[in-house]
Parts: sequence; C-alpha cells; structure tokens
Amino acid sequence: MIVGLVLGMAVGLLPASAWSASPLDQVLEAIPWEAEGAMALFTNWSHIKDYLGFGFLTSESSVDLRIQLLTRVSQDQVAVSAYALQYTRSHAEEWGWDSADLEWEANLITENLPPAYVLKFRDSFDFTPVIERFVAREFTQTVSYGATVFSHPLDVRAAWTRTTELSILNTAVFADAGMLVLSSFGVEPFLAAIAGVVPSLDEDPFARAAVVHLEDPYAAILAFGTGECLRFTPNPLLDLVGTSITSERIEELKESIEAKTLLVPYRVLGVGYRYAEGHPLGTILFEYDTPELAEQELPARCALAQDGMSTQSEAPIAETYFAVLDCQVQDAAVVLSVAPVDDQPRRLFRAVLYRDAVFAGCSY
Repeated sequence: MIVGLVLGMAVGLLPASAWSASPLDQVLEAIPWEAEGAMALFTNWSHIKDYLGFGFLTSESSVDLRIQLLTRVSQDQVAVSAYALQYTRSHAEEWGWDSADLEWEANLITENLPPAYVLKFRDSFDFTPVIERFVAREFTQTVSYGATVFSHPLDVRAAWTRTTELSILNTAVFADAGMLVLSSFGVEPFLAAIAGVVPSLDEDPFARAAVVHLEDPYAAILAFGTGECLRFTPNPLLDLVGTSITSERIEELKESIEAKTLLVPYRVLGVGYRYAEGHPLGTILFEYDTPELAEQELPARCALAQDGMSTQSEAPIAETYFAVLDCQVQDAAVVLSVAPVDDQPRRLFRAVLYRDAVFAGCSY
C-alpha cells in the first residue's frame, strides 16, 4: 500500500510542460537561476548504448554484458556523468537499478548549492523495487514540489551506505516521469526549479542557445557564467609569486600581456560530441552577448585552438586533444567543429576538466 501511494502522488504538482523538452533542456530546467558558477556534466546513455549495439541492455541483463558495455564506454566513448559506476556489479541488487536502466543523466555542480544528479530512466522502468528499498531502510518519506522525497541521515554503520553515492541520502522520485533527483545535502532548490516555482537556467537565452548549438550530443559539459573563462587563463605574473625576479622582467611581462589579442568573457562554454560518418565529431562553443562580438572573437579563438599548446603534455593541442575542422559564428556563438585525437572523444573533455584549454581563456 505504501508503494502504491508513493507512485500515485509522485508528479502531482508538476506543470504539464515539465520534462517534455530535449534532454539538455530538461537539465537546464533543473538548475536554479541562483546557481553560481554552474556546470552540468551530461551523458546520453541511450545514444551511447545504441551506437555500441547495447540498446537492449538493462540492469536485468547479465553482469558480464553490463561490464562489457562499461568497458566499451571507457575505451571508445565517454560518460562525463556516471552515477555509481564503480558499484555496477552490485548496484542493481542493492538499489533496484543501475546505469543500464538510464536514458541519460546529468551531474550538476555549483559554487553555492550542493552537487546533485538528475537521472532519466527508460520508459518501461518499474520504480517499485527502488521504493521498496527506501522503505525497507527506513528512509523518511515527504512530498516536496510535486516529488516524493526519501531522506535518511548519514549512518556510517549501515552497510548500504557503502554500496552507492552518498547523494542517495536525499532522493526525489518522479515515478510517472521516470526521473530521480539526488543530492546528499538536499534536493529542494532543484525541485523548486523543476516545478517552476523559482527561475531556472531554461529561462536563460544563452544557456538555451548553447543547447541548440550542441545538437543532441552523446555527452557534454556546459559551464555557465562570464567568470568561466578565468579557469583557463594563465597569469604569468601570479605564477612568479615567491620567486626571484627583476623589475625589468616584470615590465616585460606586463607589456606582453597588454599586447595580447583581446579575448572577452563569454556567457556559456559548451563541449560535446556526436557521430558523423562513423567518427566522433566534437563541438566547442562560446555563447556571446551579440553576433558582432562573436565575429570579433572568432579569429583568436580559432587560432588558439588550431595552434595552441597543451600545458599538461607540453605538446600542441592538435596532437593532444583535437584537430580543428571548422570555425564559424552561429547566431551569437563561436562554434568550433573538431576531430578528437585517435577518435577518442574523452580527450575533448580532458582539455576542459584539466583546465588545459588556452582557447577558452580570456584577457585580464
């Protein structure tokens, strides 16, 4: 009876339009506008599984087949968000599901809100076994912004706490929509955004434009805010703090910095990949305020991507991460089409996650 009641009220307060858009649009709907320094890491498991010939796979399939999928993903694809991947052998038994049941997922990281996950399950997925496990482990059940939320204080003595991510401690279930939202420190800010009670990044025109320009990727990273470019901007003066240097050398560095081509901050950085003619095709984009600003920035961004150096490998970007195939302005965005080295799309994301993307920096 408890499970039936949970399923029946799981989406009662959601607006009719909720969860009706594309996967990345739905990700934007879950990120509150108030989120500072927001970054979304997105994996489309349906695309990846279909491409690799594992479209039939679910958590009910054999462990060997599920491990085969994850091995292929690690070799040929990339899952930038991968909930509880290290627990694949036991996660379905412990929690009633694993990555094989997902259509897509997103890991949401911000500076002022707790990290969270949004997971979209396959259409035929039955949430009953999931809910039964929450009930059996004495999770508290409440309703918040239309979702049934299962919460439990951290109990390091409980064996189940070592079988998945700690974000399981606060899990919102939208059973009718096939969704989970999880965050160890509370899901309410994200549920409020999904319900439309507070503004979300789905209302940000720059974020929406970035989703359009990524064109339904297999995986993607979206970083929001004009401060994102500073992650990739080296500062030779600050790097010299604590070292012995002459005043003449400082002046030389200042003149060099002043002579650099102006690179202005952008609103959104996006990186993603899809397939074209059997090979991964990467997209790197920068959303600007106006088309004119994007046109101004295009030559420098393109040149840095084509000819820049990786500080990690001390080799050209073209040998470390990707080769540039095309640079153009689309609407108010600089869009680079790139081919990842050795057809390994994970190289695209390493450049961003390792902060080794000089082409994504800005002037200071």
